Amino acid sequence: MKKRYFVLVRVVFISLLMIGVIILSCGKKDTPGDKTEEIKKTREGISEGEIASDFTLKDLKGMEVNLKEFRGKVVLLNFWATWCSPCRIEIPSMVELNKKYKDRGLEIIGVNLDKLGKSEVEKFSLEHKINFRVLLNPSGSVASLYGVVVLPTTVFLDRDGKIKGRISGALDWTAEANLNTIETLLELDVSSRDSLSQL
Repeated sequence: MKKRYFVLVRVVFISLLMIGVIILSCGKKDTPGDKTEEIKKTREGISEGEIASDFTLKDLKGMEVNLKEFRGKVVLLNFWATWCSPCRIEIPSMVELNKKYKDRGLEIIGVNLDKLGKSEVEKFSLEHKINFRVLLNPSGSVASLYGVVVLPTTVFLDRDGKIKGRISGALDWTAEANLNTIETLLELDVSSRDSLSQL
């Protein structure tokens, strides 16, 4: 009987202790500093919902370009190479996409992975009338950073620099479904945090 009594007292004591802890934790008010810390905790990385990992590469003019420069724009980060047949098939529709949406805040950045040198990429870009920014990554370091294993791969970033999705393989960017995706990205508020289910 005494044993049961002590077990019951113990259970009641632990229960009251847990209730007290819950009440104290619920009663804690957020301070402005707490919100700032929460915002700072937004992870940089390569997964959907994260801020895209930053990098700096040179363009075809030899100028250094940093990804953060494009905050406020919707970015299509396209990893490609001149020797990649699907990339060659995809490029004309990306040229058309850039013509259609550049003035509405779309920035297409082609991260080129050729090891042949700038002159070959420049020649290819002129032949194919590439009208979007091309950055040179012969070492493939940025492609590795983003976990790219298939060319072409396109990573979608919203105006806050957050990753909204990725697609591996060539697309016809002038197809209605793809244009709708771009329209949706362009129409999102800068403050929007929702993912696009179709990506």
